[in-house]
Amino acid sequence: MVASSHQVMGITWGIGAITLYNMFDVIPNKMFATVLFFAAVVIGSLIPDIDTPKSKLGGPFERWGFMLVVCLVGVEILTPGLNQAVQFLLMILSPLLFVFSGHRKFTHSIAFIALMASYSYMLHLYLDIPLFYLAGFLTGIVSHLFGDFLTKMGIPILYPFSKRYYRFFLTFKTGSKTEQSITAALVVLNIIFLTRNVLG
Repeated sequence: MVASSHQVMGITWGIGAITLYNMFDVIPNKMFATVLFFAAVVIGSLIPDIDTPKSKLGGPFERWGFMLVVCLVGVEILTPGLNQAVQFLLMILSPLLFVFSGHRKFTHSIAFIALMASYSYMLHLYLDIPLFYLAGFLTGIVSHLFGDFLTKMGIPILYPFSKRYYRFFLTFKTGSKTEQSITAALVVLNIIFLTRNVLG
């Protein structure tokens, strides 16, 4: 799927997730918290494509991100443990190194979801980021993999243990009219749901 479709798919999954959370009364009672949740979902929905320079995140990182990480590692080696800001930036930027892994490989697998779940928990422990927002981030990642699972190329869900690509029995070509129609339908459904349940 293209980036805009992934974002719409992510928002759809985010609406589903936040509806489920509401059943268990785990949603912070603040509109700003909900906005941050969906921001995390949208970011997560783009993260798996960090492995390609053609993506919205992969392109910028290929140009300047890698050199930034190298510089930060150099500072940490020269002044170990002295700069918490450097350690924080390294923690945040480390997943972006997957830009060099090859498109639709590790970042489109269950192993990547597990790694991002562990990474999110570390952010929760060390930076005290609420799990609510990190759940939104993971929801976006899962929605991305689901979206690409529907495409003709599929995803290597068991990578690196298996390089086989799996896909749904009904698929569409990335960027096709079918994908555009599905994305448009999701936008309409999202608007109807939000209108009836939030504004209504």
